[in-house]
Amino acid sequence: MSEVALTADRGQPPQLAEFHRLTDAIGAQRAVLQRWQQASQDFQQQQAQALAPLLASQRAIDLELLRFLDQAAHAGDLGRNDLRILHALVRDLAASLLRQGEEPELRAIFARHQDSADADEPGPADTPEAAAQASAPAPSDDDWMAQWERMEAAQSDAARQRARQRSQHKAASRRRRMAAPAPDDASQTIRTVYRKLASALHPDREPDTQERLRKTALMQRVNVAYTARNLLELLQLQLEIEQIDMRSIAAMGEVALARHNRVLAEQLDELRQETADTERGFRTLLGLGHGAEPTPVRITRAIREQSRALQQNIAYYRCELDELQDPRFFRQWLREQRA
Repeated sequence: MSEVALTADRGQPPQLAEFHRLTDAIGAQRAVLQRWQQASQDFQQQQAQALAPLLASQRAIDLELLRFLDQAAHAGDLGRNDLRILHALVRDLAASLLRQGEEPELRAIFARHQDSADADEPGPADTPEAAAQASAPAPSDDDWMAQWERMEAAQSDAARQRARQRSQHKAASRRRRMAAPAPDDASQTIRTVYRKLASALHPDREPDTQERLRKTALMQRVNVAYTARNLLELLQLQLEIEQIDMRSIAAMGEVALARHNRVLAEQLDELRQETADTERGFRTLLGLGHGAEPTPVRITRAIREQSRALQQNIAYYRCELDELQDPRFFRQWLREQRA
């Protein structure tokens, strides 16, 4: 928007002065949003490098636990009630791991325990697909920030449990929270702008052939920007759809300017909301107070703390898995999963 952010002169008509005020404000707000987005991107890149080995270790422990529970379910020394609990735990953990990445072994384990659960009248939610649909779309393994949030939630659960007693919380339930998909990463602001653009560019609503072609081309760009969650590009496209010609803006009448100003005012509000949401989420993740800048030192410290917490989390799960090798402890642990 910087190319259209013109400085208002005294004596301008009110709507023209308002136009310049809005474009100046939008240009400044764009810069603020871009700064927070860049800081978030830098953080995620550093986080991916630091946490990738730890996340791989956590997944390996989950796989080891899944194989152990799978074998225990077919050992033939558990009662009906214990088996029903165990089948549910295996299905939950397998579905959780399948959401992170498809593997034939996981699919086979899930199928075995799905078949075993048929006699217990399973509901439609007893499939990995249904489990994934019950929540928001799952992020990929590359979504490191979402993965860390799941790990952090699991670590909090583990800490509370250790403070209470040695007995473990439901293993599958805890891991289900760990692997639970994050909410749709398209913010409400982006979705709102996209809906407005899609409505304005609907081809069936345009009788003129040339204009229909122009809108079709714009809609293709809109879809690309929406897929990339690029609010700034969507807002720029909104201006193009409105056909606001900055070079001839001064020659426009007050009525036309007033309409353009309403569009710009909406854009400014949307930019402010998106900036506030982005800043709030990033500050929460880093533990930054209001006014504290996300400096490289603070980002490094936050990643170091996350790595330390994840290491503790992995050690806790490793200890849990070792203790489950004791048949008496395993039976006690399994019955605690009923709670």
